[in-house]
Amino acid sequence: MNYTLIDQNSQLAAVCEQARQHNAVALDTEFVRTRTYYPQLGLIQLFDGEQLVLIDPLNISDWTPFIALLQDKQVTKFLHAGGEDLEVFLHRFKCLPDPMIDTQILAAFAGQPLSWGFASMVNHFNQIELDKSESRTDWLARPLTERQCDYAAADVAYLLPIAHQLVEQTQAAGNMAAALSECDNLCQRRLDVLQPEDAWRDITNAWQLRPRQLAALQRLAAWRLNIARQKDMAVNFVVREENLWKVARFMPGSLGELDHLGLNGHEIRFHGKAMVALVAEAQAQDEATLPQPLPNLIDHPHYKQAFKAIKALVLQVSEETGFSQELLASRRQINQVLSVYWGLKSGCRTPELLTGWRGELLQKRIDEILQAL
Repeated sequence: MNYTLIDQNSQLAAVCEQARQHNAVALDTEFVRTRTYYPQLGLIQLFDGEQLVLIDPLNISDWTPFIALLQDKQVTKFLHAGGEDLEVFLHRFKCLPDPMIDTQILAAFAGQPLSWGFASMVNHFNQIELDKSESRTDWLARPLTERQCDYAAADVAYLLPIAHQLVEQTQAAGNMAAALSECDNLCQRRLDVLQPEDAWRDITNAWQLRPRQLAALQRLAAWRLNIARQKDMAVNFVVREENLWKVARFMPGSLGELDHLGLNGHEIRFHGKAMVALVAEAQAQDEATLPQPLPNLIDHPHYKQAFKAIKALVLQVSEETGFSQELLASRRQINQVLSVYWGLKSGCRTPELLTGWRGELLQKRIDEILQAL
């Protein structure tokens, strides 16, 4: 497989200028994310049908030409299962590829399984077994090995021609508009950034806590997320989630009490005083301003009935349209509808089942189900 490995600003500028002469490129990234909050970019792969380039980002300082390529609306950017790649682009370059088409999504609208892996897709179209043994290697180590480069190059070399075939299949099935809508959904999810003041809602078992304990959890979860982002640490390497919950549950007043709760030495040594201070603030908070208990969705009296009815609707629509049930609606998406309808979540955007191509198929009948409860 013929590829070029580049690591200089001038090389990047030339590659991007040539790529922008084409109407589509395949993109992929390799990154490391073990202890960090943000993915650490190790390599970018690009194929425009002529040049296959591996971009080593460690020495490049001027990304202007690449950002221009990402934002060039005349060049479609194809990715496969690109959710994490989008996060890499957004963090590193402060933008998303536009327009972007995800071939895993295209495949789902062309009759393939929703989570069709890249190796399975290549095998299906090319009858080639890809070697995926390099997927978990250290992409920040230098020099990159020949096996790493071959592995990385294959990801885009096969992707671009397959993408064109999937576009044809999806168009033939009459599903291109829906597929593009779903690609937009994927991008929108990456643009929805969790606000620190809302982080407590995502803590497991937060619904078990009483109002004053929730006031402590609000402070603790916001503080932990801010620390994670500032220091680029995975949130559980700041304080483990179960330990954060314990602090909110038992509201300790000293470092000794933190130790008694089972927090590890690192958590107490580096963050103990901050956590005890946040607990003290929650203890002093005026009772009238405490948060309301957090409802647990599955405890809602109509949850089982509503969930079962929407699942039955999804099966019916699947049979009517040919779309798989997993493509039409996930458990998360159904729960999102019910949480918003019953006022258990505020400030979030319209549930995905009620917008776009899904909304056209499901919204009216979901509304009827909910109004009949």
